[in-house]
Amino acid sequence: MAATLEEPRQQTAPRFGPLLGRFALAGLAGGAASGIWAMVVTERTITPALALEEARTAASHEHSEELFSRHTQLLGGFLGTVIAAVVFSVVVAAVFAGVRHRLPGRSDVGRVAVLAAIGFAVFALLPAIKIPANPPAVGDPDTIDTRTAIYIAVLGAGVVTALLVGALVGTLRSRGLHPSAVATAAVLATVALVTAMVLLVPDSPDSISADVPAAVVWDFRLASLGQLAVLWTTLGLTAGYLVDKLARRA
Repeated sequence: MAATLEEPRQQTAPRFGPLLGRFALAGLAGGAASGIWAMVVTERTITPALALEEARTAASHEHSEELFSRHTQLLGGFLGTVIAAVVFSVVVAAVFAGVRHRLPGRSDVGRVAVLAAIGFAVFALLPAIKIPANPPAVGDPDTIDTRTAIYIAVLGAGVVTALLVGALVGTLRSRGLHPSAVATAAVLATVALVTAMVLLVPDSPDSISADVPAAVVWDFRLASLGQLAVLWTTLGLTAGYLVDKLARRA
């Protein structure tokens, strides 16, 4: 019985090849789930914004023909989401292989879940706080370079925050501090670093036009954040389950 209870702590680290395959399958599942969310939920929030754009075009007496129909765009978006998720899952697999021994958790299910939560916070939540997504009716094409630079700066700050907090947690744990004290220090450090990022990184240069209802903007932003949450949740749970089975088999 004692050996059974201690088994999660003694899991053998899986080889990178099989690990990569499991994460790729998880990325496929996460991309499919995220793509379905985009077609079912996010698309409903884009429709009012597209109607505003069409009204503006009609008022300005400008005519532009779409190269692809909306259905073709949706299909292309779905396929692109799946491919991007699989490619990104490969990166996550490489990160997991490098930091697996540092992640908390009694099994790989917990470890992958922690890594997925960190990934969601860095790549989805922080950008949503500082430079949230806007529907098609909002945004000036001339500011795309500035918005891209801000987005990259936010991602960089998020990665640095994760590394610094991780190093702090590792140092405090090595000194034998109580887990509650370590958790408190990690939370305080995260809040301080995120606050500094919010204050130091410039805001988005785009303003929301008066003819765009606030509900259109916020519905799209919440739907976009939900889409990323579906991606990371599916990726984390699926990869955790598959990798845990692989580690137990090893």
